[in-house]
Amino acid sequence: MTRAHRFVRGIAAFSLGTVAVAQTFDYPSFANTTGLTLNGSALQSGNNLRITNNAASQTGSAWYTTPLPVAQGFETTFDFVMSSAPEGLAFVIQGAQTGATTLGGGSWGIGYGFGSNTQPIPNSIAIEMDATQDIWTSDTSANELSIHTVGALGNSENEGVSIGRVTPAIDMSNGTQRKLRVRYVPGVGQPGTLTVFLDNLVTPVLTTPFSFETGGTQLSGGNTGGLGLINGQAWVGFTSSTRSGMTNQFAEIRSWSWTSFQLPNACYTGNVHVGSGGPYDLLTINGNAGGFFRLAQLAVADPFTLGVATPPGVSSAPFVLCLTVGIADGATVTPTPFGNACFPLLLPIDIGSSTAPYTLAVPPGIPLTLPLTFQAVMASQPLNPSVIELTNAIGAQFSLAPAPTISGVTPNSAAVGGTITVNGNNFSLFATVRAGNIPVTPITLTKTQVTFAMPAGVPCGSQVRVTNPDGAQATFAFNPTPVVTTTPFNSGPVAGGQTWLATGTGFAPGTTVTFNGNPANVSSASATVVLCTTPPGVAGPATVVITTPGGCSVTRPYTYQ
Repeated sequence: MTRAHRFVRGIAAFSLGTVAVAQTFDYPSFANTTGLTLNGSALQSGNNLRITNNAASQTGSAWYTTPLPVAQGFETTFDFVMSSAPEGLAFVIQGAQTGATTLGGGSWGIGYGFGSNTQPIPNSIAIEMDATQDIWTSDTSANELSIHTVGALGNSENEGVSIGRVTPAIDMSNGTQRKLRVRYVPGVGQPGTLTVFLDNLVTPVLTTPFSFETGGTQLSGGNTGGLGLINGQAWVGFTSSTRSGMTNQFAEIRSWSWTSFQLPNACYTGNVHVGSGGPYDLLTINGNAGGFFRLAQLAVADPFTLGVATPPGVSSAPFVLCLTVGIADGATVTPTPFGNACFPLLLPIDIGSSTAPYTLAVPPGIPLTLPLTFQAVMASQPLNPSVIELTNAIGAQFSLAPAPTISGVTPNSAAVGGTITVNGNNFSLFATVRAGNIPVTPITLTKTQVTFAMPAGVPCGSQVRVTNPDGAQATFAFNPTPVVTTTPFNSGPVAGGQTWLATGTGFAPGTTVTFNGNPANVSSASATVVLCTTPPGVAGPATVVITTPGGCSVTRPYTYQ
């Protein structure tokens, strides 16, 4: 049994510990709106939450009724749909005195700004999905994703107060369901980072510095000031408005989840060599101690590396690795004779080693899903083995990565050794690739593209298959048997030299053509068209064989005259 399998077996056997959960909620749909406060035009519509509902001059807002901690960081994701006509939709965080009953300006105010009735929401930041270009608000397009705040003052829809703006390639208001993810991570001695993702939840479309305490910098220059929130808490929700004189306008939310981050307890720093330059971060996941939140975000079934280092000046140090199921917090801190551990140090995990420096590589394909917190007990002073100390702790959260998709394979056939390019999205950097049933080793592998060399023996009519470590996979037709739809020139002189054309599907660059076994001069070949010059032949019928580089062929009749 390998060390990695002993490690996983230990996790499976470990049932002790407390799962520490931050402030969270999840609405997979809005069949039930308990916990929300709806204002203005906002209403429940079947399983959806409509902020504006198929009418002109509407203004609505919907808030999570209880204020939530936001200043220590959060992450939220929601699915939304906008028709092509409304002013827009905004995700808003606000600390107004009116709380969950707050409703801002209508029309071009998108429910949070001044608009036509000049009642902007103070103490707020709005991420607006603007669907109408209003020149008087300095909009740059009718498909604008922009972050607006003026600190504790009434917010404004004018682009002069934007602290970050982009015109996405994706149309946000064409009746198609879209997904937005917003993540805020506070900084240490500097502004935090507000990051926005649209549909692609891996690559952000907008990132900007911001702090709830000190604000951000407007694109036009000048500081916005902080939001003046009480205890770092705010109401979170959505606002929207529609234009006058137009029906069939709506903006709706179809799902919504929220997680408030928690600053890590002091136990996460450990106490190795405190007073002698420490404490030191000796425990790492993928070479990192977890950053600001002491937290490693990992994809389910992706490989990762757990490392235990020695303190500076120490060549080796015995240790015992412990873990708990869940993310440890203040409620799980456990006093021990050698310091405050982040959780009860029960049932240490057997990893087959007890001396640092140490590295454990957990291979891909192991489906860990429960959150875990790691911490090690170490004899950190070889000259004084009675000194036992605690390393830093790290939490690990596992989430399912988006399933891979393939948008195209080029070329769709190639000679053995030729390079095949697979384009798509959400490929794991540890994905496996098959051409037909033949495993291939990628030449290059990114989240959006895979290249590999064409192997021998790929059957006709196969598929390229990209499989992520969690088992999610995508397929695409590959090395097809060609199909001919038209051949305009079906006869020609025995001397040859006649232009011959075939249209259809499944061809590829490098396709060859023979007439009764005699090769034709192929001048061009694409996926749908093959053009060649006929070779000399013998009067009478001939068989034309079109063969792709991958060895797949189709025949057509021809007559030499």
